[in-house]
Amino acid sequence: MKKLLIIALMIFSFGAMAQEKIPVTESDYTNNTVDMADAMRADGKIYVLVGVIILIFAGITIYLISTDRKISRLEKNIQS
Repeated sequence: MKKLLIIALMIFSFGAMAQEKIPVTESDYTNNTVDMADAMRADGKIYVLVGVIILIFAGITIYLISTDRKISRLEKNIQS
């Protein structure tokens, strides 16, 4: 059963590698603009994106700090 699962996963992974290669041209190296970022900045959506990213990082930070405090409290209870 384990071998069958490994074979099935290998078959699925071969499908993931079957992507067409896009040729890199000289203009790709000299391109200094990012069209998506320019469009988002023009529409004012870039600030929403930055705000969402800041909220996610703030949430992760608050979660880690609260978890650290809980672990510290548990360690003190175990020692005493």
